[in-house]
Amino acid sequence: MPLTSTNSTGGQRSVAVVGAGVVGAATALALAQRGYLVTVFDHGEVGAGTSSGNAGGIVTGAVTPTATPGVLRSIPSYIFDPHGAAVLRPSYFFQVLPWLLRFIAAGRPARVASIAQALAPLVASAMQAHLALAELSGARELIRPVGWLKVYKSEAGFADSALERELMAQHGVNFSVLSATEVADLEPKLERNAYTRGLFQPDSGFVNYPTALTQVYFEAARQRQAQLVRESVLEIRPDASEDVSIRTSLSTRQFHCVVIAAGAWSGQFAKQIGDSVSLDTERGYHISFASTGDALLRRPVCFPEKHCVLSPMHDGIALVSGDELAGLTAPPDYRRIRALAPFARSVLPGLAKQTIQREWMGYRPSTPDSLPVIGRSPKRKNVFYAFGHGHLGLTLSAITAQLIAGLLSNDPDPYDLSAYAINRF
Repeated sequence: MPLTSTNSTGGQRSVAVVGAGVVGAATALALAQRGYLVTVFDHGEVGAGTSSGNAGGIVTGAVTPTATPGVLRSIPSYIFDPHGAAVLRPSYFFQVLPWLLRFIAAGRPARVASIAQALAPLVASAMQAHLALAELSGARELIRPVGWLKVYKSEAGFADSALERELMAQHGVNFSVLSATEVADLEPKLERNAYTRGLFQPDSGFVNYPTALTQVYFEAARQRQAQLVRESVLEIRPDASEDVSIRTSLSTRQFHCVVIAAGAWSGQFAKQIGDSVSLDTERGYHISFASTGDALLRRPVCFPEKHCVLSPMHDGIALVSGDELAGLTAPPDYRRIRALAPFARSVLPGLAKQTIQREWMGYRPSTPDSLPVIGRSPKRKNVFYAFGHGHLGLTLSAITAQLIAGLLSNDPDPYDLSAYAINRF
């Protein structure tokens, strides 16, 4: 297999970005804007993987980690209730056990507080970071400043949000508690009996076509000399020199630096560099109801008591749910998401006669502490990590891209980045 040097002359530094999801595309744009010669590697189309199936929220108040004391009390149901909000497939138990033990440790109150403190500057910067990339790429119309809404039917369900509200207040998140009338003003086509209260974050944004945003980010990078190589990366190998080799199924190329942004598949590449990471996949599901031609919703609406979101995407209403620990190779199981379809039709009557046009499963790349891995490898100074964003891939993609570009350029850190370092594992 021939070795191709992609290192340029004239002072430009070459950077390989492994992964063409929203994090990889945003990172490619941020780097290309700074004059780096960027090559993005992915076996599929830009934005066609996990990035294509989320609820579209840019959630600027998402300071609450997945592991909390309340969630930990529910872990037995993950294992024993196949229809629960989150499921651990029994056949995967021993493989995920080390990750699960770290997840349990992350749910202690003191750790929850420190994780929220680390999430706060990332999510607070998320919207402005996206708007900055949108200015570069002409994507402004794809990002809507419509906020993030959660609704609760019962007082007990709303009471369960106490920790979330406390953490948001501590970290200066702009949110308000809504009456049923105020919820109806925001979303008049929701069934009025479906809620008694709401929780609204007005500063959050919404992208109703995440694949398009990802592709526009990459196209703007391409206009700044970035390239896409449609090949499967097999190995990332530091050379005896200061370069890094990317070996694919078809070729081997050399670069000055590499950014690993391969989502749930990133752990294998970190291992090749010599870094260990606790990374698994919380498999998420959605079903898409065909468009009615009417605007049934103005923004994503989350139903925490049912552990699902209804989101008005570009081609219909998506019902997004599911946290399934089953790894990267098990076949999808759509029974739980299908079982939520009657609920979706009951709370949004406009869906009553709409057919389901698509079922989908994706692989959320999740760390046990809900913090992404962003930073330089302690083993190789020219290897950078940008993965592990869990439920916040779209939200944190642009700020991750800005941080990675700053690290490559040796800018001063805007805040303490140690909480996101890979060596925390």
